[in-house]
Amino acid sequence: MRISEWIQGGFAVLFCLAAWTTVFTSRPLPTRRRWIVTGLAAFAVGSIALAQACRGLMSKEHFLVLLDLMTMVLFLVPYWQTGQFFVEPNQKIQGRLLKFDQWLLPRASRMSGTERNSVGLVLEMAYLSCYPLVPLGVLAIYATGLQNRIDGFWLVLLVATYLCYAITPLVPALPPRSLIDRESTSPAYLVRANKGRLLNRWILRHGSIHAISFPSAHVASAFAIALVFLYYAPMVGMIFLAIAIMISLGAVIGRYHYALDVLAGGATALVVFILTYRYF
Repeated sequence: MRISEWIQGGFAVLFCLAAWTTVFTSRPLPTRRRWIVTGLAAFAVGSIALAQACRGLMSKEHFLVLLDLMTMVLFLVPYWQTGQFFVEPNQKIQGRLLKFDQWLLPRASRMSGTERNSVGLVLEMAYLSCYPLVPLGVLAIYATGLQNRIDGFWLVLLVATYLCYAITPLVPALPPRSLIDRESTSPAYLVRANKGRLLNRWILRHGSIHAISFPSAHVASAFAIALVFLYYAPMVGMIFLAIAIMISLGAVIGRYHYALDVLAGGATALVVFILTYRYF
């Protein structure tokens, strides 16, 4: 198996073990949640095993493409596992994160998101780009002829992102927008929100764990991709670096993450890259 399969299977199983270990603590996860985490781990491990069973049924080139497709499909499994650990926010932690925002970005910290103008729309669309970023990164690997380097790509991306998910249960907090604007369907909200903000909020309302990841996994993923391409293909890397910076700004100004989440996400990607680039 490639290192990406070991990482994905390993993290999924570790989250499963962590869920069941909570039965020995004072605040065990509900049984239903433990089984959801277990089912997601079984899905990840089963998918990896099924893909490996196809090794002899196709050419090596097609088999490697299959593995990359599977890695993209399984990319968010630890995210959904992480969500099962969130029960309620830690008010003390949440307050400290908000206080840091108030010190660093006093104006933005008083808002529930971007404004109804062109700058706000650009920032919202920038944050929206975090969703297709991993498939775009894989496409860029193939387009630049770097398929033989994709192990390094997955190593940095998966480790940086999954470390964020692993830390997240220790920092339970609601996103900053929730502390200011709790009713995103109110007429007042609809009037002051740009279209990008409405789209992002709809996606998050229907497809998120309704808590922050700390450090920000979106930011960590974006900078991980940028750093890998800066190493292999600098011109492409500059494009992804610009996207990563815009995603970071959109995350903070749009109030999807606290500033400290974003800074920690970027730092996580950088540390993982420095520790692993020798294995590329």
